[in-house]
Amino acid sequence: MNDVDERVRALRPDALTEDAYRRRREADLARAFAESRPRPRSVFRPTFRPGFRLTPKVALVGALVGLAAAVTVPAVVTGTIGLRGPGGGRTAELVAPLSGSASTPGTPVVTLDARSFLLAGAETAAREVVPKGRYWFERSRTFEPVGAGAVVAHTDEIWSDGRKGRSSSNQDVKITFETSSDEAAWKAKGSPSLWPSPETSDFAMILQIRLGAKTLTVGEEQKLPGDVEGLERWLRSAHREGAFADFVFEGARHLLSMPTSAATRASMLRILADQPGLVLKRDVLDPLGRKGTAVTTANGHHTLVIDESGARLLAFRYDGPDEKPQAGTANSVFVPIRKGFKVAYEGSGWVGELGARK
Repeated sequence: MNDVDERVRALRPDALTEDAYRRRREADLARAFAESRPRPRSVFRPTFRPGFRLTPKVALVGALVGLAAAVTVPAVVTGTIGLRGPGGGRTAELVAPLSGSASTPGTPVVTLDARSFLLAGAETAAREVVPKGRYWFERSRTFEPVGAGAVVAHTDEIWSDGRKGRSSSNQDVKITFETSSDEAAWKAKGSPSLWPSPETSDFAMILQIRLGAKTLTVGEEQKLPGDVEGLERWLRSAHREGAFADFVFEGARHLLSMPTSAATRASMLRILADQPGLVLKRDVLDPLGRKGTAVTTANGHHTLVIDESGARLLAFRYDGPDEKPQAGTANSVFVPIRKGFKVAYEGSGWVGELGARK
């Protein structure tokens, strides 16, 4: 993952502050709950996908929420999922006040699922205003299984205006082993190098990232469709193999970590929310120890750790089978990832000059 083409795939805009997230979260959750019903099927959904089925108990809860809003009675999102998205998503806990008041005995309770959590994040992301600059900056910490029980952690930074920039790769390398015997075996071989040395260099090239059958430059990333139908059409045209839901997660990992528009990121979250069988788990720590909410595919292969607003990507983890090597091109390199691969997005944004950081 030390190739510039691979490092730039981890770019993530980060303009919303934590305070702004917290101020907006309550309204976003309320709106998301109201919108947690199936969208009309589009021509891109060849199979029937059942929507939410409200039981009398859940319907009553929804009615109570409406009453609470009218008379300013506190309401709380808490407990286990009571609504099921397409595919019947599994249960999870998520607690957040809708009114800003503390919960009291007899407070109406609304249950929230992965779909509603992501829809709330889309509402927050859609309002983002990203300040511009000459260079896009990103800093990430990657944890890469390299075989023989070893995992290499390294930090990479990149500055790019799409045609030139600077990369600082393989910084602060740390090697860990799954077991002490794995480490002993490595030492018995003379502790061979497992990762390239740190390197910082300026470059002059048009950077491209590859997602499925598509390649994108920095400029093209910013012009991706900002509506759900258009973005889903683009994703389906890029999808080449495997389940589309898995590809959506892979797309979300990249499109939420690039200098894409606020509308594109919001639409990506809405498409992600529409996938079947999502698993939501709260109070998860990312590889850097930051608390977030994990959203995982039904098969458990892909996990996104998202901050509590539902709008900002903190980390990605892959737990599927090792990817098979693929041939690159004259201008690109394909680096397959192994089970246990993780990347944490530390900071990013537009800056005015090389070396400046967010």
